[in-house]
Amino acid sequence: MSTAARLDREWVTLVDPDDDHLHYTFDVSFLLSDYTCIYGRGCQGITGDGDRADVGCCHHGAYLNEDDDPRALQRLVKNDLTAEVMQFHAKARAKGVTVEDDEGERHTRVVDDACIFLNREGFPGGSGCALHRLAEERGEHHMTYKPVVCWQLPLHRTIDERVGNDGATLEVHTIAAFERGHWGEGGSDFSWYCTDSPEAFIGQRPVYESMEFELIEMVGHDVYRALADHLQSRRRQHNVVQFLPLLT
Repeated sequence: MSTAARLDREWVTLVDPDDDHLHYTFDVSFLLSDYTCIYGRGCQGITGDGDRADVGCCHHGAYLNEDDDPRALQRLVKNDLTAEVMQFHAKARAKGVTVEDDEGERHTRVVDDACIFLNREGFPGGSGCALHRLAEERGEHHMTYKPVVCWQLPLHRTIDERVGNDGATLEVHTIAAFERGHWGEGGSDFSWYCTDSPEAFIGQRPVYESMEFELIEMVGHDVYRALADHLQSRRRQHNVVQFLPLLT
């Protein structure tokens, strides 16, 4: 017995105004959703263990990419962060803040089953990311000092190289919700994950507005402005394919 096809997502592709061979494809359904981070407001953490809710999605540390500088993170520990702001400051000074896994990928050190920069509940300086807190204390955006994967969440970027009609390389950046599959095989084992949990879809603004600074950093101001104009138009039409936070 066949079943009807289900509408899942709506997408839009924009061409970079300065480079015809650079395209950006966006998950319209997610960017128009009311998703918001609920860390400290109902987040259960990826282990789904209520006793470790303060760990959130920082359980395995933050994996760095080519845009991250491990030395910059260490300089923050030496010159900017203090024991009053960072719970594991002494360990960070003594042993460093990043390590390599068995496959040679570098990530932030894990202490007590979570990222070394994550302050736990009960810490006098406040729970949550010490890098986030440092930025807020300085009146800066919270993405200022964080590794890329941390400030981009819940957004995820994939980059594909294709052949354009003129034979030249066409680079396509796809920006969508960071879902379980993006974590690799282990993502399906998470006991709880925010982008497929209705509890996290309680924001007061759509994602493209609440993450304006992050999106501009990812795609540039001109592309973001064109994206925001398009999404505002789609909001007025009231018929966008809804992003459903369901594990499929």
